[in-house]
Amino acid sequence: MMWMLVVLLTGKFAFAATDGITGLKLIGMGMPKDKLSSMAVFLTPLQVLLPWMIGKYTASPRPLNVFLLSYPYRIFMGGVFAALVWWTPSFRLPDGDFPVTLYAIWVIGYCFHQVASYCMFVSMMAFNAQISDPKIGGTYMTLLNTLNNLGGNWPVTLILSLTGFFTFKDCVVKGTKTVLYSCNTKALADQCTKGGDVCELRIDGYYIAVAFCSLVGIIWFKALFSKIKYFQKIPRSDWSVMKK
Repeated sequence: MMWMLVVLLTGKFAFAATDGITGLKLIGMGMPKDKLSSMAVFLTPLQVLLPWMIGKYTASPRPLNVFLLSYPYRIFMGGVFAALVWWTPSFRLPDGDFPVTLYAIWVIGYCFHQVASYCMFVSMMAFNAQISDPKIGGTYMTLLNTLNNLGGNWPVTLILSLTGFFTFKDCVVKGTKTVLYSCNTKALADQCTKGGDVCELRIDGYYIAVAFCSLVGIIWFKALFSKIKYFQKIPRSDWSVMKK
């Protein structure tokens, strides 16, 4: 049970930067919030169809096989998202907006990402349902789901707080490439702009955060792959709280 807690609480760290910062980066680049939010409309059919499509696999005695298959694919999609974020500014139109083509690319990207994300979610929920002790109603299931949700929230909070430390900016003389000093803090950035200079981004912490989370995810996957496989071999009765 202890290893199950570890999986639930740490399994989504690999996706924290992608899930928590990508949308903020797009908004920071000038993508309207309403258009970004409207992308979710295209994901709704996937959310409806995917549980039906993978139902026969998640209803099997080994539903976590879907989780294990989706995990590396979702890490890969984190790299794809980072590449798309890097590529997005080159699409900016003179009026500051972005072409429909870019929105279409992002919708497709989010659809592929959603496949991995939702497959992981459904498979884990299916396993939680299988091992929950029916003698205590939905309390067991609720506890497992709460831990699973917590495991998806705390990494995002942590990465959001750390990304600033991965970001490096230089105060540059306006119109030149001459670097005066680093302006990583708000005070130094204000000092730079007040002096008529420009605080330019040198290293974007988003990409470092994505790379770091992905590396942790790869290590996590290799370390706990056999454990997750073993969970499915444990008799369901052994997960019960109230033994006969």
